[in-house]
Amino acid sequence: MVFLFLKKKVLSFENVVNDVILGLENWCVAFNEFFLIFIQYIKYIFVFIILSVGILTLLRLRGIYLQPRLKNVEKDQDTLNKLRLILGTLYISLAFGILFNYGTYFLIWVLDPLPDRLIFNFIEFSGINPLYLNGIKDISIAQLPHEKTLYYCFSLGSLTSFLDIVLSLWYLINNNRIITNPRRTMIFLFSGVGGCILFGFTPFLPFFL
Repeated sequence: MVFLFLKKKVLSFENVVNDVILGLENWCVAFNEFFLIFIQYIKYIFVFIILSVGILTLLRLRGIYLQPRLKNVEKDQDTLNKLRLILGTLYISLAFGILFNYGTYFLIWVLDPLPDRLIFNFIEFSGINPLYLNGIKDISIAQLPHEKTLYYCFSLGSLTSFLDIVLSLWYLINNNRIITNPRRTMIFLFSGVGGCILFGFTPFLPFFL
């Protein structure tokens, strides 16, 4: 009787563990489907943000340019900032490039050589077999749902960090007044750079294609 009771208890525990693992894998499958739809919405939202930033930069630059003209200030004394002109044009070009995909390929080509994805170094320090990380590092060889889920989560971290860099640089360059909270802006900028070094500058970009 005691043996049968222990056997049932062991079998019951194994069933619970198997059910939990199966439930997590099913959840990962659902999350993966959600992510592929979600990232398509994010693409157009990202394009809208970058395009709006570029247009606002050029509109603000136009106001800065016209004000000295109305005061009859000499051309060499104008406050026209060439850096803002370049920034606004660059953001608008980037927005249309991502929308029509050629800008995405360009960003992948430019950013791919940068040293990044150092988060895997920290994971390897924990003693996990590096072979188990192959499916997380490369989505094309991922076989299990949880491998794709982890890759998608790292891609979201990459996207968030990249957006932090873009908006922080725009705020620092485009603001012609005293920055109200420079420390907060620099924190966002540094966290964006650190996040891209950890999660990568490009993992999210292929999902925009």
